[in-house]
Amino acid sequence: MYDAASALAVSSRDPISEDHRPQGVRDHPVLRLMPDEVQDLVRRKGQMRSGRAGESLEGRAAVGFVLDGALAAFDRKNMACVGLHGRGAMFGWEASLASAFYPVRFLPLIDTHWIEAPATDLSDLMGQAWVEHVFARHALDRLSRVQAEAACNAVHQVPHRTANWIRRLYETSGPELRTTQSILAQAMGVQRTSVNAAVKALERDGALKLSRGRMIVTDPARLHRFACGC
Repeated sequence: MYDAASALAVSSRDPISEDHRPQGVRDHPVLRLMPDEVQDLVRRKGQMRSGRAGESLEGRAAVGFVLDGALAAFDRKNMACVGLHGRGAMFGWEASLASAFYPVRFLPLIDTHWIEAPATDLSDLMGQAWVEHVFARHALDRLSRVQAEAACNAVHQVPHRTANWIRRLYETSGPELRTTQSILAQAMGVQRTSVNAAVKALERDGALKLSRGRMIVTDPARLHRFACGC
């Protein structure tokens, strides 16, 4: 069980490296740059959420701050992944602006923890102009990422895309990824057999090692060379 107390501090005994250690709320790179009033509201009214790898979750009318893990977000029709929210990411500002909230589906690719605060509370606190400004900046970044993802899907073959997704998870969470080929296939919108073949090829090449319910990146350089790099 993940609770607020464990999110606010990281034990000095934690063996995970500095780059991949679990984040606390105060460590979140976006949240800590926001006005003090916002940080205080998130700490007071924020709700901790967690999702296990492969668990289908429904989004809420809230702004979320990912502390560790990776969430794949799907479109309204649940047909395609339109974004990957990794450690240190923020999502959900559109809920502050929309006249009607349409929940999206999230798929944790690995075990993921995040804190979310009601979008209306943030909008009431800072005002609509501030929310629109923040959302506009993030919307441009999101549009760029969606366009890049669409181009990648059209141009690159499944083996290189699979390697790229694993590379992104590695850069977010470190070498030991508690995920499966089935979960990756859901996020990529392809057949599991295609992802299975790609992962087996990476294992034969020495880029990673497969274990029950996990993938372990053993040679990041080989993984990077095989990935499409999008």
